Amino acid sequence: MTSRLEHTWWFAALVSALAVLSTGFLAHRAGLGVPPSGLAQWIVCALCFFVLHRGLAFAGWLLVLALAPSSRLLERSGAKSPY
Repeated sequence: MTSRLEHTWWFAALVSALAVLSTGFLAHRAGLGVPPSGLAQWIVCALCFFVLHRGLAFAGWLLVLALAPSSRLLERSGAKSPY
């Protein structure tokens, strides 16, 4: 489940941009070509991007939780729990 924060355009754009830049930096430092050449290098870059994206989204969620714990952006989206 994701929070409302992850569905806002500005948060998604910021996290995605940081993940792309970090993936490019890590791929370059690891000796992979930018852009990658070959399926294996594309898979490694895609996995790196998705891991960084989820990690940065979690770090952003923790930051909002620390700065504004009662923010409505931290509520979960989707079905409401009966509890």
